[in-house]
Amino acid sequence: MKTMGIVRRLDELGRIVIPREYRKTHRINIGDPLEITAMENGDIIISKVDSGSELRNAAVSAVENINIEFNCLAAVSDLNKFIVAQGTGKNAFIDRELPHALTKMLKDRRTYNGLIDNENEGFKLSDTGFMYLAFAPVMGSDDCFGGIFVASDTPVSDANLTTLRIAGRLIGESLQKY
Repeated sequence: MKTMGIVRRLDELGRIVIPREYRKTHRINIGDPLEITAMENGDIIISKVDSGSELRNAAVSAVENINIEFNCLAAVSDLNKFIVAQGTGKNAFIDRELPHALTKMLKDRRTYNGLIDNENEGFKLSDTGFMYLAFAPVMGSDDCFGGIFVASDTPVSDANLTTLRIAGRLIGESLQKY
């Protein structure tokens, strides 16, 4: 016996709404890439694209090189958690959930350069052992995929922040197909 899910009607522009309970259960957020596949039997399958693994693959080289050139911890996150980190203290970041305020700043395409605990912005990462944080969004022309971060015991220069912006754009452009 074939099971049937929630039935939705196509609107006049050819759109359907994925029910909130499905989006919540499967962690599908506004702007997430979805793949639509038409099967030979007429079925249409909608699948969430795992852009996180593509982001991880694209970011590894950038994180390693930034760690070497800046002599500090470098990390990349998707919009939920840190997925790649390189340098002393990396274990404080890998697989750590992003504070909601950081996710919002990335989605708003904001950069940051300052203290690692910024109560004015609404995020704290004090248990990482670092004093300063700089980050830029990883974005293509239309989408924000996450962020690229540097954590340090000394202030991050404006030149290094510019390098993070460029690295974020290069990584994001390589992901634009997702």
